[in-house]
Amino acid sequence: MEKTKNNKVLGIAVIGLKLLLICAVIAGIVSFVYDLTLEKYEANIQETKNKAIGQIFGKEGLDCQEVATGVYTVKENDVLIGYCVEAAGKGFGGDIQLMVGYTVDQKIVAVEIIGHSETPGVGDKVKNPDYLANYTEQSGELTLGTDVDKIAGASVSSRGVIAGVNAATKALEAYLAQGGAQ
Repeated sequence: MEKTKNNKVLGIAVIGLKLLLICAVIAGIVSFVYDLTLEKYEANIQETKNKAIGQIFGKEGLDCQEVATGVYTVKENDVLIGYCVEAAGKGFGGDIQLMVGYTVDQKIVAVEIIGHSETPGVGDKVKNPDYLANYTEQSGELTLGTDVDKIAGASVSSRGVIAGVNAATKALEAYLAQGGAQ
């Protein structure tokens, strides 16, 4: 009886060690793949940001420098032409990541959606250039329904975009208030 009990304990210990070994191997593989792909992943993110900044200002090859978390100065031929700020607002399907471009005097040049999980055909209408054009030339804190119209059937997504734009404006104002480039 004592021998059977010891065999069961030993069997459980062996299974536990096998599972531990399997988990360690899998963790090693995941870590290796993470290290292998991290640089490419970060390069893709930066490429998406640079593309959005180029679309906002309608030019490629601009000098963009991150000067604070999510705040970029945008220069052309060493002359400051504006700012871009990364922000996010809560949409129906999750966060709506966006990039907001500003002139030097803090008027919105354009808004680009760089990532979202909104419902296709409904909430993703916030990516429509005609809708995003409503933000152009605006400044300060914006109000949905007053400064910018809601999209029918996508009011949560519309609120997410305006929340992101307002967060971007506050981030830019905070950067400038701390003596940032002007």
